[in-house]
Amino acid sequence: MSRDNDDIAGPLGDQLARLFAKTVTREALVAAEHNVFDAALWNEISEIGAALALAAESVGGAGLAWAQADGLLQLLGSQLPPVPLGETMLAAWVLGLAGIEAPAAPLAVAGALLQIDGDGCVSGDDALVSWAPQAQVIVAVAQGAGARQLVLLSTLDAELTPQRTLDRLPAARARFRGARPLQAVAAPAVLGETGLLAPLAVLRALQLAGSLSQVLALCIDYANTRSQFGKTIGKFQAIQHQIAELAELSAAAQVAAGYAARQLDGGDAAAAERGAAVAKIRAAASATRGAAIAHQVFGAIGTTDEHLLHYHTRRLWQWRDEAGSDGWWAERLGRQALAAGAAALWTGITASAP
Repeated sequence: MSRDNDDIAGPLGDQLARLFAKTVTREALVAAEHNVFDAALWNEISEIGAALALAAESVGGAGLAWAQADGLLQLLGSQLPPVPLGETMLAAWVLGLAGIEAPAAPLAVAGALLQIDGDGCVSGDDALVSWAPQAQVIVAVAQGAGARQLVLLSTLDAELTPQRTLDRLPAARARFRGARPLQAVAAPAVLGETGLLAPLAVLRALQLAGSLSQVLALCIDYANTRSQFGKTIGKFQAIQHQIAELAELSAAAQVAAGYAARQLDGGDAAAAERGAAVAKIRAAASATRGAAIAHQVFGAIGTTDEHLLHYHTRRLWQWRDEAGSDGWWAERLGRQALAAGAAALWTGITASAP
């Protein structure tokens, strides 16, 4: 990683943090859950250049590595901007690897593999595409004739069936029936058997880590201000133990997500998928237990619609299952270990250690 890029990531993160502090209000979060697109926020994000942070410089991006953008991507989980910034950053990154300049519009990412026929037309059903109702283009990987193609598909060519999700954000099942891609090129080498599912899982893991860190901060603040029986609840040992466990879960998610980001930067498809599996398994487990602890600390107030906590915990529950659940990734990782044999187990673990 170059020092110049590190110098870009810090100020860019500061700009985004200030922007989100000013614009991400409860009203903005509620509006997004009613499928209202925040065009003003998106325009400010575009002016900052955040959407192209991961895209190669050769296609107009900042050229940040995933590890350098770790803090930026976690910020999307801690501050919850109600626009598809993470998905657009991921899409611009993979398009840049293929030498394609990303469209100047909100982008969505399909994790499932689609099919492309000999005429170059794409078909397939994706289980879920977050932000598809507000995106103009869906980026996907399509399989055909033994080769994988990275394709850009107009949402106008898709049958979008809106889906109600735990986070209540715009999402849809996208069905393509012989759609002609806007562009199609050979998929970059870092995309292995699971296509865009692995980088999407890394994005979700980073967002989970960021959200957990914010939930931890909310719990600490509440425990130090809420009084019961003549003292703040943070003085009670049971609450202290819960917050200490939450801090442990948050730290574990951050370490695992950071490891996965570095594996993506390495460019090896197998390592990238292994990193995605480790990060998603660990971050999802932290999300499940962390959300439970947070609601125990807050008690009744944490379940009210007016409080900010449920915007985080609903996203924790949603993101832990998107791009492959922890169970799905654990099974895939286990099958790979069994296929490699006992002799390769220790080498496989230590060779991929952080």
